Amino acid sequence: MHNVLSAEVFPDPRLPVAGERLELVADVAVHSHAFFEIAVVVAGHGVHVSAAGEVDLAPNSVVVLRPGEWHGYRECSGLVVRNAYLGPDVFGLLSGALVPGGPVSGGPGSGGPGSVAPAHPAVQHAMRLLEADLTEPWTLEQLGASVNLAPGYLIRLFKKSAGISPMAYLTRVRAERAAGLLIETELPVATIGAAVGWHDPSHATRRFRSVFGLSPSQYRSAFRP
Repeated sequence: MHNVLSAEVFPDPRLPVAGERLELVADVAVHSHAFFEIAVVVAGHGVHVSAAGEVDLAPNSVVVLRPGEWHGYRECSGLVVRNAYLGPDVFGLLSGALVPGGPVSGGPGSGGPGSVAPAHPAVQHAMRLLEADLTEPWTLEQLGASVNLAPGYLIRLFKKSAGISPMAYLTRVRAERAAGLLIETELPVATIGAAVGWHDPSHATRRFRSVFGLSPSQYRSAFRP
């Protein structure tokens, strides 16, 4: 199952809020993501599939998905959906991140007011390397060498593009992958931690809590259908 990463959805990681309009002309395979999604049907019909079962969709139907939940669509007939995406930490960020009168970007690549410049190619490359092999015991020096940049310069580029350091980004992606596994599987927490590169259960719990504000066990209890 594909797990959609925050980096694929939020144009500015410092303010994880985005939206888009989707016209679904074919089935959408089940997938998961570690952020909130609110989907409002504005036209057409279809069937929403999730762990909670199948629900027929019609105009004005609303679907709310919590972080880590999987879902998909089938039998789409002229189905048009407006999606709003909210990072799990957005409510704590909104008060300090919004400038009065300043709009938030409407979605990836929108180019509208409030959007930010695309990430530097070296930052994009580093992100893809981290996402592709979460079990690797990454160090800043190793990552810098992989993209042919000095560690200090890579940190500056990363913070300028993403608002966080490379290692903080790695922690976020590991936590997002762990969140999906907590929801989708019955695997023990220690096994899930090891699967995303956290081999010490205590360390895994601390890192996960730093992203979601909950321990892995609390997260599973709160969000598993």
